Formats: sequence, C-alpha cells, structure tokens
Amino acid sequence: MDTEQARELLIEAGRRLWLRGLVAASDGNLSCRLPDGRFLITRSGVSKGYLSAGDLLLVDGSGRVVAGTGRPSIETGLHLAVYRARPEAQALVHAHPPLATAYALTGQDLNREAPDEVRLQLGRVALADYGEAGSAELAANAAAAAATGANAVLLRRHGALTLGNGPEQALFRMEALEQAAKMMLAARLLRLTPPEA
Repeated sequence: MDTEQARELLIEAGRRLWLRGLVAASDGNLSCRLPDGRFLITRSGVSKGYLSAGDLLLVDGSGRVVAGTGRPSIETGLHLAVYRARPEAQALVHAHPPLATAYALTGQDLNREAPDEVRLQLGRVALADYGEAGSAELAANAAAAAATGANAVLLRRHGALTLGNGPEQALFRMEALEQAAKMMLAARLLRLTPPEA
C-alpha cells in the first residue's frame, strides 16, 4: 500500500471510530506501516473524526518525524514497540471504546464465555499490565501482550489496541472488540434478572 492510500484509509478509519463513539475529543491514535519501513501516525491533539492528510505524520523507526508538522501521538512509542513485536502487523488502532475499556479498567477477562463470532474475528483478547499513558512501561507492556499473538489488547486502566493487515482490518477488530464487550455485559445483566414465572 502506498503512502497516499494509507493516508486515505487512516482518515476513514478515524472518522468511523469517532462516528461509532469509540473515541471522543482527541482520544486515540492510528498508525500504518509503510513498505519502506517508515510509519504514518496521527498527530497529537486532533479529533480522529476530522482527520486531514496533514494530521498524519511520517516517522522513522525511532519515532522521529521525517515529514509533516506537529508532534506525533503521545503513544508513538507504544505503536513502534508493538510493530517490533509483531512484524506482520501493518496497522494499529488505539481507542477508548467505552465497554471494552470498562473491562480494561476492571481487569476482567473478555475471553470467558465470548461468542464464537468474537473468537473467530479476534482470537484471544490479551490484557496488558498497567503503564502510564505515553510511558515506555505502557509501550513494553502492550508489546508483550501483542507478542502472544493477540490481535486485540486491552490496556489496563487505559483503553484498547487492535492490530491488522491494514487500517480497515484494525478498525474492524476494534468494532468487534466493543461489540463483544456489549454482548457480554448484556448477558451478565440478563443473568442477574430472574425469568418471569
């Protein structure tokens, strides 16, 4: 995928994340690995619902901006660490989907009793240990969780991360993760409600 195609796909993924309520304000970040070994990543402080081409910065493998203006996402280190841990990953989406993030906040296992469709789309959902936003600790913890082969990672007390073969698949996996959290919460609530006689 060339740089312009990657930009278009990241812009569309950001718009859909925002429309679906998986990010708010300037939350979240998206990235894509390019064939030359560099990466496009969202600029810090921009709404993912209103991304433009200028909001996607080109960075090298150390996170240094090589094209574009502004600061790259605070989670650039996290993205790069996950790409190193998963060389086959071509795109990452980091968001704060409300119900999946509730699982991350409480440390509950999203795999237990997950519907088959979720297992087929995501495989096992990993839970990364806590690290402060933007920290090397968070980057290392997310990379370790992704290195297990997980395509969806809950970031303890923070949000979620999904990997894909491109921005669209990473987006679809984030949507599937939030859908799984909704279904499992609904199932728990139904179990608490006794059936009518």
